[in-house]
This record gives sequence, C-alpha cells and structure tokens, in this order.
Amino acid sequence: MTDDKDRFGDKLREKGKGDEEAYFAAREREKLEALRKTGEGEAPRGLCPRCGVKLEEQELHGVSIDVCKDCGGIWLDKGELEQLQAREEEGWFTTWVRDVLEGPE
Repeated sequence: MTDDKDRFGDKLREKGKGDEEAYFAAREREKLEALRKTGEGEAPRGLCPRCGVKLEEQELHGVSIDVCKDCGGIWLDKGELEQLQAREEEGWFTTWVRDVLEGPE
C-alpha cells in the first residue's frame, strides 16, 4: 500500500516539474518575441553573441569561421556547417589533392 502512495507522489512531482518547465518556456518565448519586435535580439555583426568581444575570422578546411578568443565560442554563418560536414566526409585522397591544388590551410 505504501508503494502505491510513493508512485502517486512521484507522478505529482513529475507533473509539477513539467508544469514549471512549460511556464518558463512560455516566458522565454514571450521575451524572445519582445526582443525581436524591438530589434534588440541580435548581436551586432562582428561581435560575439555571447560576450560581445570582436570575433576573429579563421579558416577551417577551406571554410571561413568566426572565433571568439575571449569565451572560446565558434560561430558559423548559414551553410558553413554543411560545408564543414561535406569536407569531413571526403576521403584522404580528395583532401590531399585539394591541399596540393589550393595550398595548405
């Protein structure tokens, strides 16, 4: 009988946690929408969205990426992740030929 009570209590705690998560998710959505409307939701170009320090451009497998020296964040523009993934899936011979033709990275 006590085992049933414990399971019921566990279910109530799980429901409470779920309700709490839903509440905070809704609040975050509202805040994001308000930021988008005011135009303050985006970091200025060239600055780290996390800490605001100037980003440095680096080249990785022929793709230009932005790196923050302060917080260590790596930021990719649209399509750059797919380009990096395609380069990683290439074989060693294709990589070698590209390095010979384009020069070392």
